[in-house]
Amino acid sequence: MVAFPALFVFTLAVLAPLPAQELQHKSLSTPGLKPAEGASVKILAPKAGEAFQSDEVPIHFRLFKGKKGSHVHAYVDGELMGMFATEKGTLTGIKPGEHTLELRVVSEDHETELDASDRARFVVK
Repeated sequence: MVAFPALFVFTLAVLAPLPAQELQHKSLSTPGLKPAEGASVKILAPKAGEAFQSDEVPIHFRLFKGKKGSHVHAYVDGELMGMFATEKGTLTGIKPGEHTLELRVVSEDHETELDASDRARFVVK
């Protein structure tokens, strides 16, 4: 089980993103994704190839929770960078260069990742 710092503030069941340095990094190579059971996610922003001038990257997505989904984990280049229950947020601390954002639908336990994800490439200048 991955332990996350006790910095999550739950308000009306909304998870706020945490700065990258506050999260334990987790690899995308998690074996055994569970069936999506109706869950899906679609990244609306950033758009493919979009460029940002700072280390802050706003994200916007559509989340369909299905039977078991609760929120999404946001990975940048394979490292966990935030968690979102709302469909908009901001990733911070993103270094200059080309990156791949992957959003993956996760159950309430924060451990069970579902076979429901989307990817987008973006650039930080």
